[in-house]
Amino acid sequence: MTAAGAIRIAHLSDLHFGAHLPALIAPLIDDIVAMQVDAVAISGDLTQHADPVEFRQAADFLAALPVPYVAVPGNHDIPGANLLERMTDPRGRWRRHVAAVTEPMLLLPGAALVGLDTVRRVQPHLDWSAGGISTGRRLRLEMRLRALAGRRLVVVAHHPLRHPAWGAGRASPLGAGAALATLRQAGVAAVLSGHLHRADVVGGSPPIVLAGSSLSHRTKGEPNSWMLVQVDAAGVRALRRVAYDGAWQAAETVVG
Repeated sequence: MTAAGAIRIAHLSDLHFGAHLPALIAPLIDDIVAMQVDAVAISGDLTQHADPVEFRQAADFLAALPVPYVAVPGNHDIPGANLLERMTDPRGRWRRHVAAVTEPMLLLPGAALVGLDTVRRVQPHLDWSAGGISTGRRLRLEMRLRALAGRRLVVVAHHPLRHPAWGAGRASPLGAGAALATLRQAGVAAVLSGHLHRADVVGGSPPIVLAGSSLSHRTKGEPNSWMLVQVDAAGVRALRRVAYDGAWQAAETVVG
């Protein structure tokens, strides 16, 4: 810990095992060690097609992490081609290969990382990747956050609940507005998300820290990146770490 209640988090996202760059894995883990973080947060899309072999690769990566972690599923982590399985057991592969839960929680001294599963099987529009938070899930989140009162709270969710200006054309997760109101009421310090494959910090209450694609070649024209996030009494500070020629280095600091 850097100070009482302060936490340093390695925020990764959109690893997309199956469409990943193997040469980046060991340097990424070394960089996480060098940054002396307290925890790792992975905001979804651990796999490309939710195939068992991809989940096994993701599980091996998780096992190699040097500190405790929280990982939540993304829209790529449920079956896409197998519609029967998608409708009847969408998170079965995740539970078999990654964890029994999709909304894990990690307690740290004076702080907590809280997972929020924003994946949906279907949408009332054509973008089935957009995600959402049902009323029941939001109420369960509210109860969890209430039980953690007095800690510095960070929520980890694949889909950003508030889009940056450059992502305004993307469909918003269903129920995002109500979920944000719940997070504000609970005093959540930050939400760590991905999905858009570009690093940024979206201002507001709470700020949304977006990580780019950490291991995949699906980078939307940006270098692979992860976010070093520090949350303390002064607020949220995010340092983007990027990969150039297989080596990770600091790129820029964004204050939320």
